Amino acid sequence: MPDHGIFEKVEIYGAVPGFIIRHTRPGSQIVKSHWHPELEINTAFEGSSRFFINGRVEDVTPQHIVLVNSREVHSSIPYFATDGFAITGITLQISYSFLKSLIPNFDTCYFVLTEEANTKIQSLILALNEWYEQEGTPFLSVLVLRQICEIVYVLLTQCCQERDRAKDSTSQEPFRKLEGILTYIHDHYSEPLNTAQMAQQFFFSKEYFCRFFKKYTGATFSQYLAKYRVLQAEQLLAQTSKKISEIALETGFADEGSFIQCFRKYYGCTPRNYRKEITQNPFFRQD
Repeated sequence: MPDHGIFEKVEIYGAVPGFIIRHTRPGSQIVKSHWHPELEINTAFEGSSRFFINGRVEDVTPQHIVLVNSREVHSSIPYFATDGFAITGITLQISYSFLKSLIPNFDTCYFVLTEEANTKIQSLILALNEWYEQEGTPFLSVLVLRQICEIVYVLLTQCCQERDRAKDSTSQEPFRKLEGILTYIHDHYSEPLNTAQMAQQFFFSKEYFCRFFKKYTGATFSQYLAKYRVLQAEQLLAQTSKKISEIALETGFADEGSFIQCFRKYYGCTPRNYRKEITQNPFFRQD
């Protein structure tokens, strides 16, 4: 079993053999590397996220779901190639024990989504979301169980391969390098950082570092760093009473003016107005 990353435990609620996370309001989340024995399906109704899964890169969008097989180490970031942070959707994790009871050889199964399966599973999850939005839906757990069983059926009949024969043409090495780079950014974002420094830190030429980073994150280094800093600043605006100038410096911005300009670009308002809005309306902000 993998020994790196964070082990994520999935809780089972009631009769539903899995864990459903509804991302129902605009927000953004960076998920660090972890793994779990459950099968995970990620959908987006609005916005997109970039997933790093055992060395490959996939984007979840309103047109494309992302499947994470059992015990695959994975992480995700908002897709920073576009402006804004609005990401809504559903993450469905199907219980390992449930899958094992249905499929005795589940541990040897590896699922690769086809276009047809992507469309079918997406429609099943959209229906599931609609039921959750309707208050008082009778026998909701039964309906959810039915959808999960249909999803498993689609995976088995259209997507199943033998795990030890599954083809993975993507090397693990770029993934490991990217993990190191992102971890460094997340640990040092409050400090002055630039491409030349990062390239030297990871023994790349500056040109290669820029190409590598853009290829795997969808954004330039400066775009990613600015958005990550803004995300951290948003947390401080929501959870502390620190001054705007303090937050600017604490999250790596050169001064309050550059912070305000960057924040306005991505959130459409000043940090002060954003804080005022979430104070008056706690549902304005989403985790």
